Parts: sequence; C-alpha cells; structure tokens
Amino acid sequence: MTGSPAPRSATTAEGGTRGVALMIACSVLFAAMATFVAVAHSLDPHLSPFVTSAFRSGVNLIALILLARFDVKVLWGDGRRALWVRGVLGGLSLVMYFGALAHLGIGEAAFLSQTSAVWVALLAPYFLGERTGWTVWLAVLCSLVGVALLSQSPGGQSGELAGRGMGLAGGLCAAGAYLSIRKAGSSNRPITIVFYFTLVAAIGSTATSVAIGEHLPRDPRAIACLIGAGITATFAQMLMTEAYRVGRAGPIAAAGAAGPLFSTLLGWWVLGQAPDALAGLGMVLLVLSGIGLPLLAAR
Repeated sequence: MTGSPAPRSATTAEGGTRGVALMIACSVLFAAMATFVAVAHSLDPHLSPFVTSAFRSGVNLIALILLARFDVKVLWGDGRRALWVRGVLGGLSLVMYFGALAHLGIGEAAFLSQTSAVWVALLAPYFLGERTGWTVWLAVLCSLVGVALLSQSPGGQSGELAGRGMGLAGGLCAAGAYLSIRKAGSSNRPITIVFYFTLVAAIGSTATSVAIGEHLPRDPRAIACLIGAGITATFAQMLMTEAYRVGRAGPIAAAGAAGPLFSTLLGWWVLGQAPDALAGLGMVLLVLSGIGLPLLAAR
C-alpha cells in the first residue's frame, strides 16, 4: 500500500465494464450495511442517525488505518480539494440516508437515495465532460420506477415529511460525492478517497452526537449490528471508489440501482419483509436497470 498512487488511465470499454461489475458487488455490501442498520434500529428505536453514522464511520476509519498499515502518506494522498469535497458531501449524505432509513424503512429510503443517479447523469457532462447516453437515462428511469414499486411493498413504512426531505437531500449530496471521486481518482488511491470521507463523517457525526447528548445504544445486539455495518461499509466504499475511478460516472451511478434489489432480498431473508407482486415487478426492473443496461452502456 506504500508508494505513489498510479494515475487514473483513460476509461475504456473494458474498464467501464469492470467498473459496473465492481459497483454491483459494492451494492451487495451496501445492502448488507443497510440491513445491519435496520436491525439495529429495530432493536433500539431511540437510536439516532448521528450515533449510527458515528459507529459506522468510526469502525470504517479503524479498518482503513489497519489496511493502510498506519502509513499516513497513503491515507493523506495529495490533499487536493476534491478529496475534502468528497469527504464533506459523503458525510452529509451518510447522515441523511440513515435519517431517512430510521423514518421510512429500507424501501423508501433506497428509492430516495437512488435519485443520486439522476443528478449524476445530469451533472456528469458539465463537471466531468462525460456524455450521458440514452442507455444510461433509460437505466436511471427504470431504476426509479423499480425502486418506487419496491417501496410500496409490505416491508416499507409510511414515512414522514422530514424523512423524505433527508432522503432527497442525501441523494443530492451523494451525487456530488460521486462526481468528486472521479476528480480525486486521477491521482489518489481508493483507500485515500475513502479515508477523507470516513474522517469527516466520523468527526462530524461524533461531535454532533456528543454536543446534543444523543442516546447511546446499550443492547449488545444493536452494537454488534452497528459494527457489522461499519465493516461491510468499509469494503463497499473501496469497491465503489474503484468503480468510479475506472468507469464513466453515468453507467456506474445507474448500476447503483442493484443496491435496492439486494436490500429487498436481504430484508426478505433477515427481517421477513416479503415482497408482493408489485415489488416483484420492481425487482425485475432493477435487474434490467442495475445490471443489464449499465453493462451495455459501459461498452
């Protein structure tokens, strides 16, 4: 892990396909993270999104330091502004997502989070000079319909206005963070980019939790779930960062639609939230929009 980071090479069809495959694998781990968080909130209904974020990012930070073998140069990278932008926006999106998850449940929170793909598709031509083709737009639109159908399944909960607002704001912040990854990835390793996000999130969420006197979890099972969320998120972030580094932002963001698909399957298995017929149709659409179309667009 030592030495100078290799610069990002020009995106090729092979690299784009690899990026989409990495994002799909990342989606499985993020779905596991969301399930861990959902179980933790079910065990401790008073759990705050700030405390959830503090646990998740704290475990994430420790794991990154161990993976870097305590090499500060690897973690710090070149310190460019895009790294800090990714850190701040990523930290905000994390808190917003956990807030939406606590208020709305996995289904609707996943739908609102997936709106980040719309923002990436809209902004990538202006900030990255990457054209958003019709296959990407079709994938994004199909994913929104698919996740909307999933959010109507019995596993979802009727959400509050504040929860929906946090979900939408989190999607916008996540889009900005993803675009920043493409900027920072030209001269920094994935572990460096993830470190900035984790550092900002850990400091911000922990300081906020202490300042406002948030309730700390006492159930050992809830604590274990939060630690599990941090571990799975560590490797998910590494895969996602590498995906955005080697592939175009549009197809990678569209492939993120696989996340709600895997979240629904895990919610069915772990939480007993069985999808209904509409949710089944949504899952079919997500296979198309989160796997099939992004792979086609990457080529």
